[in-house]
Amino acid sequence: MTDDPVVELLGRWPGRFRFGRLAVRLRRPEQLDDASLIDAVLSGIAEDEDEKSVFESLLQEGELEAAEYLLENGPLSSQAHLSRRLQAITDRRQELLEDLRSRCAVLRKRAQDADLVLPDLDMAELERRCAVSWLETLPLLERAETDFEGELRAGQKALRDRLEERRAEGTIDPAGAESSNALIDAGLLRAAARQIDDGTRSSGPERVPVLPAWKADVSPEQLLEWHLDPVQQQRQARYANWAPADGSARRLLEAYASLSDGGFDTAQRFATALRSFLNPGSADDVRLDEVTGGYLTTAPRAFADPEIARFRPLDNLDLFIGGPETREPEGMGEIPPFVAVGPALRTPAGRGGYAVLGLRALLQLATLRTGRSTALLRVLGLQWPLAAFAGRTPEELDELLGSDESSRWLTLRWILDLTGLGGITVADALAHTTGWDPALLHLFLQALAERQGRFAGGARWLPQWRQDRPFAAAVEDTVLRPLGSSLVARIAFWAALAAGPAGEEVTAEELLMEAQLAADAVPDADAIRAAMTGLARLRSVEDASADRVRFRRCGVLTVLGDQAQQRLEAVLRDWAALPEDAVLEDDGHAVHQWEARRHGLSPGYEEYMAALAESALDADLDVLLAGLARRTAENAIDQQRVDGTTDLVLVLREMCGMWQQAFPGRQMEIGAPATAVARISPRAAQVVLYELLANAGEALAGSDFGRVAVQVEPSGEEWLVDVRDSGPGITYPQGREDLVFRAGRSTKGEGRGDGLHRARRIAEAADGDVLLASRSLGHPVLKGAHFRLILPMG
Repeated sequence: MTDDPVVELLGRWPGRFRFGRLAVRLRRPEQLDDASLIDAVLSGIAEDEDEKSVFESLLQEGELEAAEYLLENGPLSSQAHLSRRLQAITDRRQELLEDLRSRCAVLRKRAQDADLVLPDLDMAELERRCAVSWLETLPLLERAETDFEGELRAGQKALRDRLEERRAEGTIDPAGAESSNALIDAGLLRAAARQIDDGTRSSGPERVPVLPAWKADVSPEQLLEWHLDPVQQQRQARYANWAPADGSARRLLEAYASLSDGGFDTAQRFATALRSFLNPGSADDVRLDEVTGGYLTTAPRAFADPEIARFRPLDNLDLFIGGPETREPEGMGEIPPFVAVGPALRTPAGRGGYAVLGLRALLQLATLRTGRSTALLRVLGLQWPLAAFAGRTPEELDELLGSDESSRWLTLRWILDLTGLGGITVADALAHTTGWDPALLHLFLQALAERQGRFAGGARWLPQWRQDRPFAAAVEDTVLRPLGSSLVARIAFWAALAAGPAGEEVTAEELLMEAQLAADAVPDADAIRAAMTGLARLRSVEDASADRVRFRRCGVLTVLGDQAQQRLEAVLRDWAALPEDAVLEDDGHAVHQWEARRHGLSPGYEEYMAALAESALDADLDVLLAGLARRTAENAIDQQRVDGTTDLVLVLREMCGMWQQAFPGRQMEIGAPATAVARISPRAAQVVLYELLANAGEALAGSDFGRVAVQVEPSGEEWLVDVRDSGPGITYPQGREDLVFRAGRSTKGEGRGDGLHRARRIAEAADGDVLLASRSLGHPVLKGAHFRLILPMG
């Protein structure tokens, strides 16, 4: 052991806070020895850090007690940012606790599915250690995970031996063996055992075999040649397990090889072979239509399996077969997501309206005896838009998931599996994080899809989503959006979350006390009680009345709960800053603010907005607005005012609240990634979006309800913004849709008609466009007009 005087001297040495490892070691001087002490000092000298970087390192490593020790005793404690650093420690501690709980929950779930006994985890001890040091906690957690993996491997081997016995006895067919092996590989030993022993068919995507891993030392063209040449088949015995599973699989590969010859007959041969491969009982005649670059046909009942038919209700597959020189399909934008096959087709970057089924995927599919439709949909799901599986809006996702909890769970697993976004553990994490709120779930699924394929993306990003600040802001906005702009409702929300953790009941008295402790001036008790009742609009709320509130248990609310006190103080300050005679929900100002958005590129816009912010509604504002409207009509589009970049999502979210007050009783739904930076100035984007959203809102005139859905999606190097409404649609004659963009033409009365014309001109100035994608009936629910804004990515 090191002499006590040395340790005592180091414990008082002011420079010790520049040595990260030494700061950690000095927390437990009784455990110090010469070697560890020398190592800590030499490491500090080599790293040459200052106190600030040492604090950041300790925080990142999870040495939380050491970071607190530095703040309490080191030179950083006198700096102005002390409270921010203390909050950073609190946030990091909560983040690590969530990670610990999530990993333990996954371990328990995996043990349950594998029918294995998991040694009891002392969660109290693990959480105590985690609050002090993540580096001390992690080995205990990893040891439990390693022990489980050993037990799982033993269980998997025992089941594979049992499966081999059944195969030798002839009591299980090759397709059943393939499915059982898939369950064993997924760790679902309980389901696999039932299927092996009594033939009980398992449900869920895990029963479908995954495609075999590709061998990098051979090209798809070589492997296809070996398959089709009997002599080569004998010479390449090491690829015997890649042989086609049956005659339909072999005919499919032969038909693909003939596509390089081109022509109607070869395309028909491939379409027939694919139908037979997916649906052996299919006897329908194949009909091909010649289109630009190839042929178009439909494979009926391609997805007849009831577990995946929910994602393709007509169970058909639209198939484009390209010619020998065709690089990409053309003129196919109006049909649903389809599959394209051809020897020269290029796989598109990112998700889009079609998926290329290449030779490599065909060779992998040909090895399967069972689950072929599902395996094909997995190939397509990596390239098709997420909306093809999760719906375009949270409401569509909610309808797809259904009301039964077990059904929701299974459908979510299918969505994740078919899109390649994860498996059971990711489904567990999503369900826990979102609490089954469809808006949150839709947002998280979009985020996973955007990060798919990136370094540390997808499933690895999910446990740390709170560190992604733009996304965390989008999550908070999604939770609070149903409350509109009401400050009192937000006060009630944050006070309830600050008064007690999600899942526990908070009484009105507790909520009011929390608000009163946060600020000197608060709304009166009756107003807050009324706002408490309004919290029932939130899907994250299990029960709400004027007397009590209970939130659902979910990860998002746990994260928001860490910030509840700060958010409550901030919203109370906003409320206190309102003029005494201000009406809290001032629709008049909101409507004026909304109407001003169409004039964002006109001289005088800033003057009008300043007057609107400082004045009560009066005739002067109306005069200013009229003058602003004249300048908008008279002035040409200034290219300099159009050039720039902006986040379309931020603009849409800012406009949503004003739109809903300008069109009371109607709803706007926004489906968008966390960010969508386009090459257009913020003011120009605001004007274009105003015209599209105002057009949609006015289409719902005369009704006290109605819906507008806005969807933002990437497509190559462009952003697509689709605006759909549930109104009557465009009444111009078929074929004369171009009239809607002509200046002075409108179906809304005299003096109207320049808005969409101006929106298109602004979009074109930004190298984009505005299109009328559908006059009406282009969507099963939103049957009105469908406009599409196209803007280049920033």
